Amino acid sequence: MTTDLLRSPLAAELRARLRPGMTVALGDGVGALRCADDGTSVAATLSALAAELGDIRLVLGWLTAPLDGLATEVFRDIVALMPGWGVRDVLRAPNARFVPVRLSAIAALLRDALCPDVLLTRVIHRDGSFHFGTEVSWQRELVDSGVPVLAVVDDGVCADAGPPLPASAMRVVGRSADRPVTIPSRAPEPVHEALADAVLRFVPEGARLQYGPGQLGTALLDRIRQPVSIDTGLLTDAVLGLERKGLLAGTPSATYLFGSEALYTWADGRPILRGIEHTHDLTRLSRGTPLVAVNTAIEIDPFGQVNVEGVGDKVVGGIGGHPDYCAAGAMSRGGLSIIAVPSTVNGRSPYVERLSRPASTPAHDIDVIVTESGHADLRGADWTQRRRLIAALFE
Repeated sequence: MTTDLLRSPLAAELRARLRPGMTVALGDGVGALRCADDGTSVAATLSALAAELGDIRLVLGWLTAPLDGLATEVFRDIVALMPGWGVRDVLRAPNARFVPVRLSAIAALLRDALCPDVLLTRVIHRDGSFHFGTEVSWQRELVDSGVPVLAVVDDGVCADAGPPLPASAMRVVGRSADRPVTIPSRAPEPVHEALADAVLRFVPEGARLQYGPGQLGTALLDRIRQPVSIDTGLLTDAVLGLERKGLLAGTPSATYLFGSEALYTWADGRPILRGIEHTHDLTRLSRGTPLVAVNTAIEIDPFGQVNVEGVGDKVVGGIGGHPDYCAAGAMSRGGLSIIAVPSTVNGRSPYVERLSRPASTPAHDIDVIVTESGHADLRGADWTQRRRLIAALFE
């Protein structure tokens, strides 16, 4: 099987451009590469070449699904920028590690300490130009810094509306055979609807809203009854309903799409997708129209510190944009940083005396904590008052 992979057209193109000692970054998001047009697994081909060449480092971003065919043991090391999701199995390998980094800092990290030699990713070829597709994430920052792109070209999926990628940076190594991963949305449960209603009391008309994926985010956009603009990291199908109701103000801003074919078709060619240097820029987010950042937590301690990574050794996800948006909401004039959590999840309270992992977001960037039964407004409270308000909320 390895011999067949090394004889594939994709392997020939990659072999001509990879050398021992290189660092390869793989594009992430729902558009992360899976197969070339002849059915060849991209991850398996890259693994076979890494075994042949030796001394290859791999950098992985936020993946929504595992990379089928990836052989972790053949790489010098594997660095994940977002644990959980599609890299959970990868991180069991002894040569794999994840870096605790907020999303807004990834571009700087990839320009310096983890600078890759090449970016292997999916690109869209349309009207004679190359574009990113269902995500821009940190990729444009690499292109702008001179990192060459090993491009697997796709003609048929969502193209971002940013400036065309410079043809001089593209090294076409193959064509794509698959479409971006589609993510089915789960209908909100009554607890999520109750949380959404509690949160929406704090959202002024015309505000910018940041929300996370999942049932709470869907409930928020389903139950809004006034116009809002969307300024977020992950854009989901819930925005389609907001537009149908005539309550979507302006064009949303996001760096990843995360949903169905309907979302990808709707977003195609709209000026929605930007790099994280824009979507997660604290200065931009905290200025102008009030930003209400609505996020959740796995654990909250008595002072309001938040852990979103997991419980103890069990990693669920990464730090991501949580601290970026919470800080921006807290700094925004007229805005807010809100944490919305059910009072219990699977019989366990998110309120803990001590976080079981390092804090993802500091307490001073949390303004309001909301449960289905009430809220704790922490603005202007000292540490003693915060302890009392948060404890009372979870009694």
